[in-house]
Amino acid sequence: MKQRNLTVASSLLMGGLGMVSAQQVPAQSNNKQQDKPNIILIITDQQTASAMSCAGNPYVQTPGMDMLAKDGIRFSRSYVTYPLSGPSRSSLITGRMPVEIGVKDNGGELPGQQMQNSIGYTVSAAGYDCLYAGKWHAPELVNIPEEGTGFEKVCDMNDLILVDSCIPHLKKKREKPLFLVASFLNPHEICEFARDEALHYGKLSVADISECPPLPYNASIPAYYPEAITLHRQWVPKSYPIGMYSDDDWRRYLYAYYRLVERVDKEIVRLVSELKKNNLYDNSLILFVSDHGDGVGAHRANQKRVLHEEIIRVPFIVKAPDSKTKSVVNDEALVSINLDIYQTICDYAGAGENKELSGRSLRMILDGKTNTHHTEVYVETLLDGIDTRGWSVVGKDFKYTLYRYFKNKEQLVNLKDDPYEMQNLAVDKQYENTLLAMRQKLYDWGVKTNDKMLVRLLKDELSGR
Repeated sequence: MKQRNLTVASSLLMGGLGMVSAQQVPAQSNNKQQDKPNIILIITDQQTASAMSCAGNPYVQTPGMDMLAKDGIRFSRSYVTYPLSGPSRSSLITGRMPVEIGVKDNGGELPGQQMQNSIGYTVSAAGYDCLYAGKWHAPELVNIPEEGTGFEKVCDMNDLILVDSCIPHLKKKREKPLFLVASFLNPHEICEFARDEALHYGKLSVADISECPPLPYNASIPAYYPEAITLHRQWVPKSYPIGMYSDDDWRRYLYAYYRLVERVDKEIVRLVSELKKNNLYDNSLILFVSDHGDGVGAHRANQKRVLHEEIIRVPFIVKAPDSKTKSVVNDEALVSINLDIYQTICDYAGAGENKELSGRSLRMILDGKTNTHHTEVYVETLLDGIDTRGWSVVGKDFKYTLYRYFKNKEQLVNLKDDPYEMQNLAVDKQYENTLLAMRQKLYDWGVKTNDKMLVRLLKDELSGR
């Protein structure tokens, strides 16, 4: 769908805040708390960018997500900083890359200083009531702690009670603007489905194979595929119980996945309805996103961690407060989800953008003043089964991926011509200059984020140019 460049009408007047860190640059303010927009952040878990009917997918129906897309902007090139819940969510609440905050996997703890500068405390200091409902997982705890996050806890992770738990808080009359995070589990239940385990929220219907979606175009494993991925899947069979999957098994997997997307979308419909009932829809900044994607059968992949497009690119929809924008699709802006959401929320809350961080507020796009954003975005990961890190840099056309170990560890893809990542151009000499340029970009990012392992890996390659 071709992007339309529409002007976003906004009646925002940014309020001041009492205490701002030295790195925060306050937005212009009239110091009236009531003029600040409410902010609603809706998060799903393990949803790939194409898993919405508003994205043109005929095998899933998502009226809740579609409703938000109709009233806002859907960004089609939105990437997470790490395709795994703990690091991704830790990155989102701090606005920093996982390597910068020492979160290498699911587990561990956020340093205290990072938590004090996290989005809950920052937006609270800007004069907001900050509430959190549902899955936390930043990084080690599935449920948000009762204190120490800057948020008031609404409920633990449970998609079936999340909206009902939020309703009393949505009805409450407030002197301060509201910042609510509604964080759902699904479609993460696909992990249990693949292992033939009981699902958290009940069984799915069994479909005849004729009702199941076809295999994706890139269902086969291409030539010069990273050996690290193959070894990783073999070493972690619990996460990847798909080694013996037939084509029909994969089709049933996709059918189940889309039903789980629809399962969570029903809750989003309910949440949006409650926001409207309580006059918290039109005047709110509403952001919808997922913490990472899923393999959805591409290159015979399920789960996350791997740096495929289906896994690192996620749905992202933003409805600006009092916006007149309708059904805009932005296919140009490269968005770093975790880094940019932090800055965007702080910007609208009146806390300003933190100039020390790499993320950028999306307000210029939401106000219709530009269509572009970053020139590149960066992703990192860990294949825990074989203790192998990986990195990607995604630019306007090309994507470069590097895994630390094993054969075919470098991947270069022209996403414009090959969006399904079927041809590795790193082995083609005519793309040597592009390969070197992308290596340099990733090296420079390693220096910027103090990623010593990445810098060491690429230093010798670049010195021999």
